[in-house]
Amino acid sequence: MITGIILAAGKGTRLRVKGKNKVTLPFLYKPMVIYGVELLEEITSEVIVVVGAFAQSVKEVLHDHKVIYTYQKKRLGTAHAVKIALKELHKRKFSPTCVIVGYGDHTMFYKKGTVIELLKLHKKENAEISLLTTESEHPNELAWGRIIRGPDGLIKGIIEQKDADEKIRKIKEVNPGFYCFNFDFLERNISKIKKSQLSKEYYLTDLIAIANEQRKKVVGLRIPFKGVGIGINRYSELEESQRLYLESKN
Repeated sequence: MITGIILAAGKGTRLRVKGKNKVTLPFLYKPMVIYGVELLEEITSEVIVVVGAFAQSVKEVLHDHKVIYTYQKKRLGTAHAVKIALKELHKRKFSPTCVIVGYGDHTMFYKKGTVIELLKLHKKENAEISLLTTESEHPNELAWGRIIRGPDGLIKGIIEQKDADEKIRKIKEVNPGFYCFNFDFLERNISKIKKSQLSKEYYLTDLIAIANEQRKKVVGLRIPFKGVGIGINRYSELEESQRLYLESKN
């Protein structure tokens, strides 16, 4: 049994969308959040959508989809959002083996086959965390976290660009933000994540360091950049993302 979680609670401040959540904005022919929900509906037993800012607008565009909603009243980061989703699983007495987590504004490019491949790798390697990675020729423009691998090829950490020195910033392998966690590991460790002193948020990526401290496996499935696309925080990125999407289809 696998549970899917879509994070869709953020305000989308930089997009300055009025009266609705940014994940409801049209991406080509449908609201962007629908792509992620449809993807996970094909793979998981249930899909939980974490809503917050302008929650009703998200529910309206997903009215044809049988999803479970949980509300993030205070937006305290990705780990906080996942923790709220886990509480909903407890409430419903669901106990999956794995939990897949993706972002409502960044799941348009992913294909079912890619996610299945990630799940196969997760099982084969007996990993606690598995994630998609990609390589970018211009990682500083993306400003995504850099993937740190050990000599054995396992992932030892993710360093965010704002925390990276010049050497780390040259790393081209980056984190697009799509994860598979063992449910038991997630439950045991989600509360161990400490609040960022800078942003006052709880980051899901901190679980990678926790897993390594416990000598647990973290593996990455590297896929081409055209299978990832870019996240959307500005209208220019929305336009560019749609262009890349159409290009990838051709």
